[in-house]
Amino acid sequence: MKSKILWALTVLPAVIAAAVMHFMPDSVPMHYNLQGEVDRWGSKYENFIFPALILLMTLFWYAFIRYYRKKSLRAGEEKERQEAKSNMNVLYIVAIATTALFNVMHCVFLYTAWSGAESLSNVITVDTNMVLGVMTGLLLVVLGNFMPKTKRNSAVGFRTVWSMENDRTWAASNRFGGISMMISGVLIIVESFLVGGIASILIMLGIVVADGVVSLVYTYFAYKKYRT
Repeated sequence: MKSKILWALTVLPAVIAAAVMHFMPDSVPMHYNLQGEVDRWGSKYENFIFPALILLMTLFWYAFIRYYRKKSLRAGEEKERQEAKSNMNVLYIVAIATTALFNVMHCVFLYTAWSGAESLSNVITVDTNMVLGVMTGLLLVVLGNFMPKTKRNSAVGFRTVWSMENDRTWAASNRFGGISMMISGVLIIVESFLVGGIASILIMLGIVVADGVVSLVYTYFAYKKYRT
């Protein structure tokens, strides 16, 4: 079921783009400067580039998912099998949430291109920075909720030399990192609504960096507490 949802979300952007092509003029706004002014017009068919990137991203995720599926089948111990299945399920959630985010952004890009071309406006018609910030915040909340469910591995979760020391340091680090990520997501959503524009993106990046630093420092303290 999760695989079907992922592939449906992967194909949907291309289907939507194909459907709206009939209503778009041949030339549409394709890029904006920091002031939100159009600085490049291009072919409406350039809107198929983003769906192609979404497909490549899904193929990347699916390669990791197949790795953990095979690992669970080859596992000699029940603990190893359950860990592989757990990581595979978390990867599905990450892939689906990320692809859903890009679906929303794709629809926003299409609407912005269409409305800008129809009105012949030289400024952006939708605050895409605000939308991106809100969707990124929601993504962080979702991912932060699932991060503590990962088992120690080299591909998924908050991985540092310290968090990888043993199962206890891993669990503590990813539990703290998940909570921190959810808090950061909420802060990003709020500031995106309040600030908007390019400034909200800069604030978002600052929150993400601060979150990463705090979580990194915590993994060291978890290592000192739970190291064998």
